[in-house]
Amino acid sequence: MNVRFLNPVDGDILSDKAGEITSGGALMVTVTVSAPAGRAVTVAGMPAFPCGEGTYRAAVPLKSGQNRLAAEADGERDEIDVYRRPNATSRYRLSLDDNIWWLQDIARRQNEYRSLFDNPYLGFLREAHERYGTRVHCNLYYECPEFGGFCLTDMPDRYKSEWRANADWLHLSFHAKADLPDRPYLTADYETVRGDAEAVTREIVRFAGDEVLPSETTLHWGAVTRDGVRALHDAGARTLAGYLCLDKKGEPLVSYYLSADEIRHIDRYGMWYDRREDVTFSKIDVVLNEGTREGNLEKLETAYATHPEKGFWEFLMHEEYFYPFYRAYLPDFKERVTAALAWAERKGLTPSFLTETEA
Repeated sequence: MNVRFLNPVDGDILSDKAGEITSGGALMVTVTVSAPAGRAVTVAGMPAFPCGEGTYRAAVPLKSGQNRLAAEADGERDEIDVYRRPNATSRYRLSLDDNIWWLQDIARRQNEYRSLFDNPYLGFLREAHERYGTRVHCNLYYECPEFGGFCLTDMPDRYKSEWRANADWLHLSFHAKADLPDRPYLTADYETVRGDAEAVTREIVRFAGDEVLPSETTLHWGAVTRDGVRALHDAGARTLAGYLCLDKKGEPLVSYYLSADEIRHIDRYGMWYDRREDVTFSKIDVVLNEGTREGNLEKLETAYATHPEKGFWEFLMHEEYFYPFYRAYLPDFKERVTAALAWAERKGLTPSFLTETEA
Protein backbone atom coordinates (compact mmCIF):
# COMPACT_ATOMS: atom_id res chain seq x y z
CA MET A 1 0.00 0.00 0.00
CA ASN A 2 1.47 3.35 -1.05
CA VAL A 3 -0.72 5.41 1.30
CA ARG A 4 -0.57 4.47 4.97
CA PHE A 5 -1.29 6.08 8.34
CA LEU A 6 1.79 6.43 10.54
CA ASN A 7 0.26 8.26 13.51
CA PRO A 8 -2.27 7.79 14.83
CA VAL A 9 -2.95 4.24 13.67
CA ASP A 10 -6.10 2.15 13.62
CA GLY A 11 -7.41 1.62 17.15
CA ASP A 12 -5.51 4.45 18.85
CA ILE A 13 -7.36 5.99 21.80
CA LEU A 14 -6.52 9.65 22.30
CA SER A 15 -7.16 11.81 25.31
CA ASP A 16 -7.48 15.57 24.92
CA LYS A 17 -3.77 15.88 25.71
CA ALA A 18 -3.08 14.62 22.18
CA GLY A 19 -3.96 17.94 20.57
CA GLU A 20 -5.66 21.33 20.97
CA ILE A 21 -9.33 21.95 21.70
CA THR A 22 -11.02 24.19 19.13
CA SER A 23 -13.65 26.81 19.90
CA GLY A 24 -16.22 24.33 18.66
CA GLY A 25 -15.06 21.61 21.06
CA ALA A 26 -13.23 19.40 18.58
CA LEU A 27 -9.79 17.99 19.32
CA MET A 28 -7.37 19.17 16.64
CA VAL A 29 -4.59 16.60 16.19
CA THR A 30 -1.67 16.25 13.83
CA VAL A 31 -2.00 13.19 11.61
CA THR A 32 1.02 11.76 9.77
CA VAL A 33 0.79 9.51 6.72
CA SER A 34 3.24 8.01 4.29
CA ALA A 35 2.76 8.44 0.55
CA PRO A 36 5.01 8.77 -2.49
CA ALA A 37 6.73 12.12 -2.76
CA GLY A 38 5.16 14.79 -4.91
CA ARG A 39 1.58 13.57 -4.52
CA ALA A 40 -1.51 15.57 -3.60
CA VAL A 41 -2.48 14.02 -0.26
CA THR A 42 -5.57 14.57 1.86
CA VAL A 43 -6.50 13.25 5.31
CA ALA A 44 -10.19 13.36 6.30
CA GLY A 45 -10.64 15.78 3.43
CA MET A 46 -7.98 18.13 4.82
CA PRO A 47 -4.86 18.91 2.76
CA ALA A 48 -1.70 17.21 3.98
CA PHE A 49 1.67 18.86 3.54
CA PRO A 50 5.12 17.27 3.08
CA CYS A 51 7.12 16.91 6.30
CA GLY A 52 9.90 14.65 5.03
CA GLU A 53 10.66 12.32 2.18
CA GLY A 54 7.46 10.38 1.56
CA THR A 55 5.64 11.65 4.68
CA TYR A 56 2.83 14.17 5.03
CA ARG A 57 1.04 15.90 7.88
CA ALA A 58 -2.45 17.29 8.26
CA ALA A 59 -4.35 18.97 11.09
CA VAL A 60 -7.55 16.99 11.63
CA PRO A 61 -10.44 17.65 14.08
CA LEU A 62 -11.74 14.72 16.16
CA LYS A 63 -15.15 14.48 17.79
CA SER A 64 -15.70 12.48 20.97
CA GLY A 65 -15.92 8.75 20.39
CA GLN A 66 -15.15 6.95 17.14
CA ASN A 67 -13.64 8.83 14.19
CA ARG A 68 -13.23 7.20 10.77
CA LEU A 69 -10.28 8.81 8.98
CA ALA A 70 -9.33 8.32 5.34
CA ALA A 71 -6.03 9.27 3.71
CA GLU A 72 -6.03 9.60 -0.08
CA ALA A 73 -3.43 10.23 -2.77
CA ASP A 74 -4.06 9.85 -6.52
CA GLY A 75 -6.87 7.38 -6.04
CA GLU A 76 -5.15 5.28 -3.38
CA ARG A 77 -6.74 5.20 0.04
CA ASP A 78 -6.15 4.02 3.61
CA GLU A 79 -8.79 4.07 6.36
CA ILE A 80 -8.52 3.82 10.14
CA ASP A 81 -10.70 4.29 13.20
CA VAL A 82 -9.38 6.57 15.93
CA TYR A 83 -11.13 7.05 19.26
CA ARG A 84 -11.21 10.29 21.24
CA ARG A 85 -11.86 9.91 24.97
CA PRO A 86 -12.07 13.29 26.72
CA ASN A 87 -12.62 11.48 30.04
CA ALA A 88 -9.23 9.78 29.70
CA THR A 89 -7.55 13.17 30.08
CA SER A 90 -5.41 13.67 33.20
CA ARG A 91 -6.86 10.66 35.04
CA TYR A 92 -5.32 7.84 37.08
CA ARG A 93 -6.14 4.74 39.09
CA LEU A 94 -4.46 2.45 41.63
CA SER A 95 -4.68 -1.27 40.93
CA LEU A 96 -3.49 -4.16 43.08
CA ASP A 97 -2.73 -7.66 41.83
CA ASP A 98 -2.49 -11.10 43.50
CA ASN A 99 -5.25 -10.39 46.02
CA ILE A 100 -6.37 -13.32 48.18
CA TRP A 101 -4.79 -13.11 51.65
CA TRP A 102 -6.90 -10.21 52.90
CA LEU A 103 -10.02 -12.06 51.82
CA GLN A 104 -8.86 -15.07 53.80
CA ASP A 105 -8.27 -12.87 56.83
CA ILE A 106 -11.78 -11.39 56.65
CA ALA A 107 -13.36 -14.82 56.25
CA ARG A 108 -11.48 -16.21 59.25
CA ARG A 109 -12.22 -13.19 61.44
CA GLN A 110 -15.75 -12.43 60.32
CA ASN A 111 -17.05 -12.76 63.87
CA GLU A 112 -14.49 -10.17 64.97
CA TYR A 113 -14.60 -7.72 62.05
CA ARG A 114 -17.71 -5.56 62.09
CA SER A 115 -16.49 -3.87 58.93
CA LEU A 116 -14.49 -4.94 55.90
CA PHE A 117 -12.13 -2.14 56.73
CA ASP A 118 -11.17 -3.67 60.07
CA ASN A 119 -8.84 -5.70 57.88
CA PRO A 120 -5.55 -3.71 57.88
CA TYR A 121 -4.99 -3.99 54.13
CA LEU A 122 -8.45 -2.78 53.17
CA GLY A 123 -8.28 -0.25 55.98
CA PHE A 124 -5.18 1.27 54.37
CA LEU A 125 -6.84 1.38 50.96
CA ARG A 126 -9.80 3.24 52.45
CA GLU A 127 -7.42 5.71 54.09
CA ALA A 128 -5.80 6.29 50.69
CA HIS A 129 -9.21 6.86 49.14
CA GLU A 130 -10.29 9.24 51.87
CA ARG A 131 -7.10 11.29 51.57
CA TYR A 132 -6.71 11.35 47.77
CA GLY A 133 -10.10 10.30 46.40
CA THR A 134 -8.33 7.37 44.74
CA ARG A 135 -10.22 4.77 42.73
CA VAL A 136 -8.91 1.35 43.79
CA HIS A 137 -9.13 -1.83 41.74
CA CYS A 138 -8.22 -5.25 43.22
CA ASN A 139 -7.63 -8.26 40.96
CA LEU A 140 -8.41 -11.52 42.78
CA TYR A 141 -7.20 -15.10 42.82
CA TYR A 142 -9.81 -17.82 43.18
CA GLU A 143 -7.80 -19.74 45.78
CA CYS A 144 -4.48 -19.93 47.60
CA PRO A 145 -3.70 -23.63 48.12
CA GLU A 146 -0.12 -22.76 49.11
CA PHE A 147 -1.26 -20.70 52.11
CA GLY A 148 -4.06 -22.16 54.15
CA GLY A 149 -6.21 -23.60 51.38
CA PHE A 150 -8.60 -20.63 51.26
CA CYS A 151 -11.00 -20.32 48.32
CA LEU A 152 -13.33 -17.46 47.38
CA THR A 153 -16.23 -19.81 48.07
CA ASP A 154 -15.25 -19.40 51.74
CA MET A 155 -15.74 -15.64 51.67
CA PRO A 156 -18.90 -14.66 53.58
CA ASP A 157 -21.58 -12.44 52.05
CA ARG A 158 -22.37 -10.69 55.35
CA TYR A 159 -20.53 -7.54 54.20
CA LYS A 160 -22.41 -7.25 50.92
CA SER A 161 -24.14 -4.00 51.79
CA GLU A 162 -20.80 -2.47 52.73
CA TRP A 163 -19.25 -3.55 49.44
CA ARG A 164 -22.12 -1.91 47.60
CA ALA A 165 -21.82 1.26 49.66
CA ASN A 166 -18.17 1.59 48.61
CA ALA A 167 -18.52 0.49 44.99
CA ASP A 168 -18.01 4.05 43.76
CA TRP A 169 -14.30 3.76 44.57
CA LEU A 170 -13.48 0.07 45.21
CA HIS A 171 -13.76 -2.60 42.51
CA LEU A 172 -12.91 -6.31 42.31
CA SER A 173 -12.22 -8.51 39.30
CA PHE A 174 -10.62 -11.74 38.07
CA HIS A 175 -6.83 -12.13 38.09
CA ALA A 176 -6.15 -15.91 38.00
CA LYS A 177 -7.14 -19.19 39.58
CA ALA A 178 -4.07 -19.10 41.85
CA ASP A 179 -0.59 -17.67 42.21
CA LEU A 180 1.13 -20.75 40.77
CA PRO A 181 2.12 -21.82 38.23
CA ASP A 182 3.79 -18.76 36.70
CA ARG A 183 2.31 -17.58 33.39
CA PRO A 184 -0.69 -19.87 33.87
CA TYR A 185 -2.50 -18.73 30.72
CA LEU A 186 0.41 -18.48 28.29
CA THR A 187 -0.88 -21.43 26.25
CA ALA A 188 -4.22 -22.02 27.99
CA ASP A 189 -7.25 -22.77 25.83
CA TYR A 190 -10.45 -20.76 25.68
CA GLU A 191 -12.38 -23.00 28.04
CA THR A 192 -9.74 -22.84 30.79
CA VAL A 193 -9.48 -19.06 30.77
CA ARG A 194 -13.20 -18.48 30.62
CA GLY A 195 -13.90 -21.07 33.30
CA ASP A 196 -11.42 -19.52 35.73
CA ALA A 197 -12.66 -15.98 35.01
CA GLU A 198 -16.29 -16.91 35.50
CA ALA A 199 -15.54 -18.79 38.73
CA VAL A 200 -13.99 -15.66 40.27
CA THR A 201 -16.70 -13.38 38.87
CA ARG A 202 -19.45 -15.62 40.23
CA GLU A 203 -18.02 -15.44 43.74
CA ILE A 204 -17.48 -11.67 43.61
CA VAL A 205 -21.12 -11.16 42.69
CA ARG A 206 -22.20 -13.55 45.45
CA PHE A 207 -20.31 -11.94 48.32
CA ALA A 208 -20.00 -8.33 47.15
CA GLY A 209 -22.63 -7.67 44.48
CA ASP A 210 -22.28 -6.84 40.81
CA GLU A 211 -21.87 -3.15 41.68
CA VAL A 212 -18.18 -3.76 42.43
CA LEU A 213 -17.57 -5.72 39.24
CA PRO A 214 -16.16 -3.66 36.34
CA SER A 215 -15.40 -4.65 32.76
CA GLU A 216 -11.65 -4.15 33.28
CA THR A 217 -8.97 -6.42 34.73
CA THR A 218 -5.32 -7.40 34.67
CA LEU A 219 -4.55 -11.03 33.93
CA HIS A 220 -1.91 -12.75 36.09
CA TRP A 221 1.40 -12.43 34.21
CA GLY A 222 -0.52 -10.83 31.33
CA ALA A 223 0.47 -13.52 28.82
CA VAL A 224 -2.29 -15.22 26.84
CA THR A 225 -3.31 -16.16 23.31
CA ARG A 226 -6.00 -14.43 21.27
CA ASP A 227 -8.33 -17.28 22.20
CA GLY A 228 -7.62 -16.52 25.84
CA VAL A 229 -8.46 -12.85 25.34
CA ARG A 230 -11.68 -13.87 23.60
CA ALA A 231 -12.49 -15.94 26.68
CA LEU A 232 -11.89 -12.91 28.92
CA HIS A 233 -14.08 -10.82 26.64
CA ASP A 234 -16.87 -13.38 26.77
CA ALA A 235 -16.54 -13.48 30.56
CA GLY A 236 -17.15 -9.71 30.67
CA ALA A 237 -13.75 -8.01 30.27
CA ARG A 238 -13.56 -5.12 27.82
CA THR A 239 -10.34 -3.44 29.02
CA LEU A 240 -7.11 -5.27 29.85
CA ALA A 241 -4.37 -3.46 31.74
CA GLY A 242 -0.77 -4.62 31.47
CA TYR A 243 2.84 -3.51 31.59
CA LEU A 244 2.74 -3.35 27.77
CA CYS A 245 6.51 -3.14 27.59
CA LEU A 246 9.50 -5.12 26.37
CA ASP A 247 11.89 -7.00 28.64
CA LYS A 248 15.68 -6.77 28.45
CA LYS A 249 15.68 -9.26 25.59
CA GLY A 250 13.16 -7.23 23.64
CA GLU A 251 10.34 -9.69 24.30
CA PRO A 252 6.80 -8.56 25.25
CA LEU A 253 6.24 -8.47 29.02
CA VAL A 254 2.74 -8.60 30.58
CA SER A 255 1.45 -7.67 27.15
CA TYR A 256 -1.10 -10.38 26.31
CA TYR A 257 -0.71 -11.31 22.61
CA LEU A 258 0.56 -7.93 21.44
CA SER A 259 3.60 -7.71 19.19
CA ALA A 260 6.71 -5.69 19.95
CA ASP A 261 5.75 -3.11 17.34
CA GLU A 262 2.26 -2.73 18.78
CA ILE A 263 3.70 -2.31 22.28
CA ARG A 264 6.11 0.38 21.12
CA HIS A 265 3.26 2.30 19.52
CA ILE A 266 0.89 2.01 22.48
CA ASP A 267 3.53 3.66 24.65
CA ARG A 268 2.74 7.02 23.05
CA TYR A 269 -0.93 7.32 24.06
CA GLY A 270 -1.18 4.52 26.62
CA MET A 271 -4.41 3.01 25.24
CA TRP A 272 -5.25 1.04 22.12
CA TYR A 273 -8.41 -0.69 20.93
CA ASP A 274 -8.22 -3.99 19.06
CA ARG A 275 -11.35 -3.87 16.94
CA ARG A 276 -10.96 -7.51 15.96
CA GLU A 277 -11.30 -8.68 19.56
CA ASP A 278 -13.40 -5.75 20.89
CA VAL A 279 -10.88 -5.23 23.69
CA THR A 280 -8.98 -2.12 24.85
CA PHE A 281 -5.43 -2.40 26.17
CA SER A 282 -4.23 0.09 28.78
CA LYS A 283 -0.65 0.59 29.95
CA ILE A 284 0.41 0.29 33.61
CA ASP A 285 3.03 2.98 34.17
CA VAL A 286 4.82 1.89 37.32
CA VAL A 287 4.96 -1.27 39.45
CA LEU A 288 5.31 0.15 42.95
CA ASN A 289 6.83 -2.95 44.57
CA GLU A 290 9.78 -2.81 42.18
CA GLY A 291 12.87 -0.65 42.67
CA THR A 292 12.71 2.06 45.31
CA ARG A 293 10.12 4.63 46.26
CA GLU A 294 12.33 7.42 44.96
CA GLY A 295 13.13 5.50 41.80
CA ASN A 296 9.44 4.98 41.07
CA LEU A 297 8.77 8.68 41.35
CA GLU A 298 11.69 9.42 39.05
CA LYS A 299 10.27 6.94 36.55
CA LEU A 300 6.90 8.66 36.67
CA GLU A 301 8.46 12.09 36.24
CA THR A 302 10.42 10.92 33.22
CA ALA A 303 7.38 9.27 31.64
CA TYR A 304 5.24 12.34 32.28
CA ALA A 305 7.81 14.60 30.63
CA THR A 306 8.42 12.36 27.62
CA HIS A 307 4.78 11.37 26.99
CA PRO A 308 2.90 14.69 26.79
CA GLU A 309 0.05 13.13 24.79
CA LYS A 310 -0.70 10.44 27.38
CA GLY A 311 -3.86 11.07 29.38
CA PHE A 312 -4.39 8.08 31.73
CA TRP A 313 -1.87 6.90 34.33
CA GLU A 314 -1.87 3.72 36.37
CA PHE A 315 0.05 2.61 39.45
CA LEU A 316 0.21 -1.10 40.30
CA MET A 317 1.05 -2.77 43.60
CA HIS A 318 0.99 -6.47 44.55
CA GLU A 319 -0.77 -7.49 47.77
CA GLU A 320 1.85 -9.87 49.16
CA TYR A 321 4.41 -7.12 49.82
CA PHE A 322 2.11 -5.73 52.52
CA TYR A 323 2.80 -8.55 54.99
CA PRO A 324 5.82 -8.93 57.31
CA PHE A 325 5.69 -12.72 56.94
CA TYR A 326 6.19 -12.50 53.17
CA ARG A 327 9.75 -13.28 52.05
CA ALA A 328 10.01 -10.01 50.08
CA TYR A 329 8.05 -7.83 52.54
CA LEU A 330 8.31 -4.10 51.92
CA PRO A 331 8.20 -2.12 55.18
CA ASP A 332 7.45 1.01 53.14
CA PHE A 333 4.50 -0.55 51.27
CA LYS A 334 2.13 2.21 52.36
CA GLU A 335 4.64 4.96 51.70
CA ARG A 336 5.27 3.68 48.16
CA VAL A 337 1.57 3.80 47.39
CA THR A 338 0.89 7.17 48.96
CA ALA A 339 3.95 8.70 47.29
CA ALA A 340 2.50 7.77 43.89
CA LEU A 341 -0.92 9.12 44.85
CA ALA A 342 0.63 12.36 46.05
CA TRP A 343 2.50 12.60 42.74
CA ALA A 344 -0.79 12.23 40.88
CA GLU A 345 -2.33 14.95 43.00
CA ARG A 346 0.58 17.30 42.27
CA LYS A 347 0.11 16.70 38.54
CA GLY A 348 -3.59 17.53 38.78
CA LEU A 349 -4.71 14.00 37.88
CA THR A 350 -8.28 12.98 38.73
CA PRO A 351 -9.00 9.52 40.21
CA SER A 352 -10.86 7.31 37.73
CA PHE A 353 -11.59 3.74 36.79
CA LEU A 354 -10.74 2.76 33.24
CA THR A 355 -14.41 2.19 32.48
CA GLU A 356 -15.12 5.80 33.45
CA THR A 357 -12.92 7.01 30.59
CA GLU A 358 -15.36 5.56 28.06
CA ALA A 359 -18.18 8.01 28.81
